[in-house]
Amino acid sequence: MKIVSALSLLIFAVSSLNGADLPAQSSKTVIAYTTISASYAPIWIAKEAGFLERNGLNADVIFIRGATIGTQALVGGSVDFLYAGGAGAVEAVLSGADIVIVATPANRMDQILVTKKEIQNPPQLKGTKIAVNSVTGTAILALKIMLNALDLNPEKDVVYLALGDPPSRFAALRSGLVDGTVLSPPFTLTARKAGFNLFEDIPVLKDLEYPSASVIVRRDFVKKEPVLIDKVTRSVIEAVHFYKTNKSGASRILKKYLRLENQDEIEDAYLRFSTRFLDKPYPTANSIKTILDWSRHPKAKGADPTRFVAPQILEKLDKEGYFKALYKK
Repeated sequence: MKIVSALSLLIFAVSSLNGADLPAQSSKTVIAYTTISASYAPIWIAKEAGFLERNGLNADVIFIRGATIGTQALVGGSVDFLYAGGAGAVEAVLSGADIVIVATPANRMDQILVTKKEIQNPPQLKGTKIAVNSVTGTAILALKIMLNALDLNPEKDVVYLALGDPPSRFAALRSGLVDGTVLSPPFTLTARKAGFNLFEDIPVLKDLEYPSASVIVRRDFVKKEPVLIDKVTRSVIEAVHFYKTNKSGASRILKKYLRLENQDEIEDAYLRFSTRFLDKPYPTANSIKTILDWSRHPKAKGADPTRFVAPQILEKLDKEGYFKALYKK
């Protein structure tokens, strides 16, 4: 009986060590993206071309519409990584969320203001209705910056209607429900062919840093899961390299996720972003400053832009010669 009792205690002790007393090992990494745009191609390619798997990850890549809901899912732990615009992350941090941007593959505005053909100059935009994906987040903030650059008051001169994804917004423009919207390539090509007007040459915005697509994590991940962040970041970087060096493969994935059939649209989307994605996707303080300068959050004024970024993983890879080796291939 003593031997049986001793064995029972031993089995219980081993079970405890393998269970509650050890950190839980997650078999699945969940990565969410929030917008259907070619600037999100790196995370699609990371999944479709197998880079996540090759870097040792068992990952699900899921769509959650809108940065606000996506950020809530990240903060709540429903997802491990968020691939989204940086504006939503900045606003969430200002409101107390403990999240941080670790990489920014797309650091320029990818949206273009598209209006009905009767609107040819900025003053004609006053009093119009503009369709947006959401009334919060990166896309609407980009639109407000555009309107300001066109000498309009983005808070008073137009009315915003949240109508969802690009096809839905473009359909609303076609039907006359709205007077304009913001679109990214290749939807802009379709709009141009249909006779709509594009405000695409706004000089002040040309060199403005703006985190239109970023990799965002909970801050505790930076300390607790550096290897996991490293693997996801490598996968995204390798996906950018794939985009730039494998046109047919990248175009095939763009076609699938953007739901395109027209070859001209696929070509336009590919070419527009082949020079926009960063080889070294450092999250920059300047891009965060752009958002802080425009934020209406009471804590935005005087906030330190470096507080919102964690470039350690990129710096480590750079120091190791990872980028040089990758692009030498």
